[in-house]
Amino acid sequence: MKGGRFIITGGPGSGKSTLIEELRKRGLACYREVSRDIIRREARRPGGVLPWTDLEAFSRLALRAILRQHAHALRRQEACFFDRGLPDVFGYLRHAGLPVPDDYLDAHRGCRYSKMVFILPPWPEIYVNDRERPQSEAESAALSRSLHDTYSWLGYRIHEVPRAGVEERADWLLEEAGIG
Repeated sequence: MKGGRFIITGGPGSGKSTLIEELRKRGLACYREVSRDIIRREARRPGGVLPWTDLEAFSRLALRAILRQHAHALRRQEACFFDRGLPDVFGYLRHAGLPVPDDYLDAHRGCRYSKMVFILPPWPEIYVNDRERPQSEAESAALSRSLHDTYSWLGYRIHEVPRAGVEERADWLLEEAGIG
């Protein structure tokens, strides 16, 4: 099987985690979205760092967790799929009108992601709010545009995943990645 470190991104509620789970069921190496784990942990702590109260501090926690995931993936020979990547942190910061710190950009230059990134478009019919996803559908769509712009800015080739059942999405993605 062809190797590579592929990012799957998109606005909240676009089906990323469901697609990652489908790829995992097929025996592929997949990495969970770090933000949800951080939000769960920080929500239990008094004064915990949450993206909607302190995005800059939250982005620092996400940066460290994503870099740990990436370092782990570098030790693998097979293809790996990430539910969001380091550029997502940049997209969220830019969406909020915040600068991307130079050390974040330096860290990104050290990452070896595939230049092919898969973005899932907003899909109102499947969008659901939860405790870790308080954004409205409109906010999710705006974040999706910001992520698209950020990945383009960084020189990634964006492949928009079609709206379809999860099995069809997985088949399409693997074909595009040359892994099928």
